[in-house]
Amino acid sequence: MVENLNERLRKSQQLVDQLGAELAAERSSSQAKDGSRQQLERQNRELKAKLQELENQSRSKLKSSISALETKLREAEEQLEVESRERQANSKNLRQKEKKLKDLSAQMEDERKQAQQYKEQAEKSGVRLKQLKHQLEEAEEEAQRVAAARRKLQRELEEATEANDSLSREVSSLRSKLRRSGGGGEAVFGAPRSGAGGIRSLGLGGSFSRRVKENSLDLQEEEAPSPSPPTSCSPLEENTSSPDE
Repeated sequence: MVENLNERLRKSQQLVDQLGAELAAERSSSQAKDGSRQQLERQNRELKAKLQELENQSRSKLKSSISALETKLREAEEQLEVESRERQANSKNLRQKEKKLKDLSAQMEDERKQAQQYKEQAEKSGVRLKQLKHQLEEAEEEAQRVAAARRKLQRELEEATEANDSLSREVSSLRSKLRRSGGGGEAVFGAPRSGAGGIRSLGLGGSFSRRVKENSLDLQEEEAPSPSPPTSCSPLEENTSSPDE
């Protein structure tokens, strides 16, 4: 019985010791927690003071930022107004330039059409010029042929004139001889005739007159379309124009 009591007392003592140790530990923990709480409260007060200071600084900075932003906003609005006026002026200038461009385009189109017309007229004029040049070349060739025929006829006329003069001198010489020999020349030769008559009296005038007449007709036919003036007829042509004169 006593042992049981002692055992209970010992256990109670152990429990008391354990509870005392736990109480001491709790006190120590409570003191540490109190110190921590005080430290946290002190830090909380410091943080609140800093927060208040930061709020005051933020308010002043925010006011200055708001003022700066309002100033920038007014400047931006003014700049926007200026840009809007410039844009309106640019739009007006653009419309004027577009109108001017349309007018220039229409003018260029008219000038292009006129240039096309001038080109067509120039081509037609070139064709006409070629035709006229060809006609001029043909006329020059015809004139050269007419000039060559005229020179040929002139040579033949000169030769015929020289032959006529030579025959006239021979006839005069023969008549003189016949007069000196007894006057029979008048009966043989008859009255003297100049030009083609003298040539025909010797039997040379017919073919020569026909040749001169044919050359004269050819020359007149060639000279008909030519603007050159007609050649004048020599006395020999007048005498040999008809074999019956």
